[in-house]
Amino acid sequence: MKSEQQIIKELKSSLKQLLPLKGLEIDIDLESISGIPGSPDLVARVEHEDLSFRLIIEAVAQNSLPVFKNKIAKLKTSTGDHNDAVPVLVARYLSPQRRSMCQDEGICFIDLSGNVLIKYKSFYIEKTGFPNKFPEERGGRDPFSDKASLILRAILKGGEYLWGVRELAQATNLNPGYISRMARELESRNYITRVSSKLKLRDPEGILDDWVRNYNLRKNTNFGYFFMAANSAEILEKIRSLEIPDGVDYALSVQAGANLIAPYAVFQEVHMYVADEKARSYFEKELKLNKADQGANFVLMLPYYKHSVFYDSRTVKKLRVVSDIQLYLDLHGYPIRGLEQAEHLFNKKLKNIFAKPESS
Repeated sequence: MKSEQQIIKELKSSLKQLLPLKGLEIDIDLESISGIPGSPDLVARVEHEDLSFRLIIEAVAQNSLPVFKNKIAKLKTSTGDHNDAVPVLVARYLSPQRRSMCQDEGICFIDLSGNVLIKYKSFYIEKTGFPNKFPEERGGRDPFSDKASLILRAILKGGEYLWGVRELAQATNLNPGYISRMARELESRNYITRVSSKLKLRDPEGILDDWVRNYNLRKNTNFGYFFMAANSAEILEKIRSLEIPDGVDYALSVQAGANLIAPYAVFQEVHMYVADEKARSYFEKELKLNKADQGANFVLMLPYYKHSVFYDSRTVKKLRVVSDIQLYLDLHGYPIRGLEQAEHLFNKKLKNIFAKPESS
């Protein structure tokens, strides 16, 4: 992943090409940085016709929402009362959502893929719609991978709790050395902070936003069935009546799981995670399931999150249900009223855990 210094270096060499306006003069103003609060990454003096103003520039290299929000806050502090200062966020690429967030906060932007918005009084340049020129670079460690996500699940559930590394290792059954390495990655993304060597949750909503964008429900291996039942409630009642033996691990998710936790949307399909082929065969046999390529009303899912999908699952009304965090992720990827149900779940359950996020 390119560092912020590399992004600034590339910006310096391509700034005039990114702002193609006849008569535009741009000078890198190194001396004026010292007079601006927060010491921005770069200041550029711009002159066009009878206008003269400065671009106060911050680069962002991490594709992390908490880091992104911190950069916006820093730009607001840096420009402050300077009437000739235009706050500008620079990145390799800014998605339409991130560009919209900049505009909502009164921040201009330039990305090295060609998307630009700079405005000052009568001066206005806007170029958008350019695709990402840079291939995805998997720098550092992925906190949303299967095993690593156990750390986020524990920390998110703990809310304001301060975690020691060894304590967190015990809670997740992970190696303390691995926890320490991942903690550094989480810090770099502003997901956590350290308080007297303890790990503390910093921006839970930012974590969830990033996680949703990295998660894909379709990575699970799905098996669709037709179950002879009048409705989804009858399917759940049949599962409830089974004497499920030890070693057959399962948990409901998507709308069926959410309906047991925070009812909101009417649903027709029941989705259930099963740990392995043994569990899938058990339910297939005991429920007398008929495979269906189309019109399935019952779906068994072999998880791609093999280590973490059952973390913090619980029994609700005699049925196993995945954690609220896993429900939230799955609902975001489900096309039939999934987003509505996810928002309802957040407001009813997750919001209570995130009531007092770290603000520093």
